[in-house]
Amino acid sequence: PVQAVVDLCRFAVQSGADRVHLYDSFGIGLPSVVRFLARKVKAAIGETPLLWHGHNDFHKVHINGASAWLYGCNALNATLFGFGERTGNPPLEGAVIEYIALRGALCGIDTQMIQEIAQYMRSVGVEIPPNYPFVGRDFNTTRAGIHAGGLRADERIHNIFDTAALFGRPPRVSITDKSGVDGVAVWVNEFL
Repeated sequence: PVQAVVDLCRFAVQSGADRVHLYDSFGIGLPSVVRFLARKVKAAIGETPLLWHGHNDFHKVHINGASAWLYGCNALNATLFGFGERTGNPPLEGAVIEYIALRGALCGIDTQMIQEIAQYMRSVGVEIPPNYPFVGRDFNTTRAGIHAGGLRADERIHNIFDTAALFGRPPRVSITDKSGVDGVAVWVNEFL
């Protein structure tokens, strides 16, 4: 089946297609298969832009999109916060942060806009789950004492990138029965 896809893509370009889309409309592909397919098709179509379109039916939308991007695709289709048919498409904000990580620089991207877009979406009635990465209410909030201990010792232990600088969202501690002494200490130092 892979060779048939490669041959079809090559034929499309030879027939005048100015871009080729690879897609996984059911989100079933494995990252290794996406990598293999993207490499094979890119080798067959040369400089013709190759794009990726994925879905999140099996929680692989971001890793498959990143794999496609790393191994030959020039771009990926994405939507705000992954909204889309059935289980959604690659989240645009995740792709932006992935791009920044891969490039090792902000590349002129204003990451604060991710928070502003989330505020707008909420204002028009879109619910964003509390645990949603980067913009959910509980993003960067820990309830575990061991994580709070890392924050207390050195923020970089539990916060691998500067969320205050990128998103205006410094790490927080929420007090629960699992917060321990460190959780209480961080909370007290922040709020009292």
